[in-house]
Amino acid sequence: MDTSEIKKVLQTYLTACHESSGEKMREAFHDEAHVYGHDEGNALRDRDKEAFIRLVEAGKTDGSDPGFPRQDEILSIDFTGEATAVARVKVRVRNTMFTDVLSLIRLDGKWSIISKLYAGVPIG
Repeated sequence: MDTSEIKKVLQTYLTACHESSGEKMREAFHDEAHVYGHDEGNALRDRDKEAFIRLVEAGKTDGSDPGFPRQDEILSIDFTGEATAVARVKVRVRNTMFTDVLSLIRLDGKWSIISKLYAGVPIG
């Protein structure tokens, strides 16, 4: 199966992470998307799309700070059906390197992220 449309969504997502762009996150995520992870106390964090975007926008930068160079990579894309896929990416957000597992769905001819599971480790 062709991954080109999924790669476009993933690149939009990775750019949104680097730029702290709510607009690009809205483009990459489905309206019903959820983001899952855990906080410092190891408690479950579950945010809907808009709560996640508010968090992203709170860290707004123009992406040009040399202290936070862009680092991201698409590690894998696996189709789980004709209209569903799972991608694994690494992305640096400020001083944290995240590994994200992104579930994608194709609805009305458009791929978008429907869920994100993240884990981050501090950089240096």
